[in-house]
Amino acid sequence: MSKTMKITIMCYARFRDVFGEESTIDVSDGATILDAVTALAIKGGDDAELVLSPDGTIRNYVMIVHQGSRVIPADAGTITLTDGESLTLFPPVSGG
Repeated sequence: MSKTMKITIMCYARFRDVFGEESTIDVSDGATILDAVTALAIKGGDDAELVLSPDGTIRNYVMIVHQGSRVIPADAGTITLTDGESLTLFPPVSGG
């Protein structure tokens, strides 16, 4: 039986409107950032496409912050999380 971890994901702007300001996601031990974001996206139902591409990768415009550093979406599947860690997700910046 695999152990589960709790990961907190903070969302801002449009992502907060869809996924909530703060979500605690249960993922299996050894999960990556991609796994945690995918679990969050699934909770968003039809709005999962805001953060995930049809091929299951995180969209390039999503800004991810993990342990104070920005993570490129393409690297999200290579960074393993530990229980109790948190991520922050920002949508693309817009305005004028």
